Amino acid sequence: MTPSENKRHKPLSVVALVYDQLCTFEYGIASEVFGLSRPELGRELYQFSSVSIEKKSLKAAGGLLFKATGTKEDLQNAHTVVIPGWCCTDEPVPKKMCIELQDAYSRGARILSICSGVYVLAAAGLLSDKKVTTHWRYAQDFKQRYPDVYVR
Repeated sequence: MTPSENKRHKPLSVVALVYDQLCTFEYGIASEVFGLSRPELGRELYQFSSVSIEKKSLKAAGGLLFKATGTKEDLQNAHTVVIPGWCCTDEPVPKKMCIELQDAYSRGARILSICSGVYVLAAAGLLSDKKVTTHWRYAQDFKQRYPDVYVR
């Protein structure tokens, strides 16, 4: 890529969809991969933001208070949406979150999850007849809850 092509390249928009009781390790993975500047590459690859659909004050696992600074428009325009884990496999996924993910998927966004975030994607109905992976400790429970999804 020539220097002028580098300047014209628009970074892909990546949104981490954050939630109350956020899994900080999985969020850290997303922010490191998509949010860190990589000047050695000669151009910005991603424009990263964190978005919450919840209006309340948010706590991460362990009690850390945090605030998502991304907007609903960031989510609606995202090229990629990341679900960084899920707070508890028995915790229902909010309907509003499912609808936002369904909308993103319908408009062609790339959707990915880390670890237990697979529960969120399944609850949103995005995994039927698809192959997935998750942490080994969730694999059996996930298979039982979502028999129409193939766990590898």
